[in-house]
Amino acid sequence: MVIERTARRMTFRQLLTHSEKYSRDLIEHFQATVLPRLADFRDLSRPTRRRSNYPTLMALYNALNKVERTGAETQELTEYLQQRLKEIREHAHRERSGKG
Repeated sequence: MVIERTARRMTFRQLLTHSEKYSRDLIEHFQATVLPRLADFRDLSRPTRRRSNYPTLMALYNALNKVERTGAETQELTEYLQQRLKEIREHAHRERSGKG
């Protein structure tokens, strides 16, 4: 189990590196999870259906639930990244005001 250092205890460079890695993870999450689930839902709900002429209501419901769960996961990931970016901004502001 990796123990993550708090943002206050990280150096500015560590904050930048951590945020960069996390933003790459977020991009990978979009490519590996969000886009395929949206494509599945779109395939079921569009007028010209590739999978079935008449998808079941349960299939649509399950696909929509997956999209909703993915949206919630994405929201959590983006909020975490936003907190890290806020810490970077505050750290830079402290450095600038301390040297000014």
